[in-house]
Amino acid sequence: MKKLLNISSALLCLVLISSCSTGPLKGTWQYDGGIYNGRSQKASNEFQMHRTYASDTYEAFMLEGNNPPELYNSGIYEIRGDSVLITSKFSSRPSQNTDVTIAYKFTVDQDKLTINGVLPNGMIVEEYWKKIK
Repeated sequence: MKKLLNISSALLCLVLISSCSTGPLKGTWQYDGGIYNGRSQKASNEFQMHRTYASDTYEAFMLEGNNPPELYNSGIYEIRGDSVLITSKFSSRPSQNTDVTIAYKFTVDQDKLTINGVLPNGMIVEEYWKKIK
């Protein structure tokens, strides 16, 4: 669980900086698995990860059982063409509490979001998210 949370936190740090349109991401998305350095990883049955995108900001939450949602990452994002740039302003990991910006390629197909990029540690990621609101 911590590994997945760390990966997702790092991914959030990488994704958003410049914007022509933020419409495609607005709403709440739930993590639905991914591929990390060629290895497939399913979404956990024990907890959920949600990202809520507003006009130019995002917040990432972990939901586990009946516990209140735990904010683990937040920041700003911007869309440029088919890339989304994310600047992490807060992370539950102290080493990531700096303005780290990562650019990802993204595609939105109705209620599905795919994000592709390379994390600062060199990990190649492809994450799948489904829109829930």
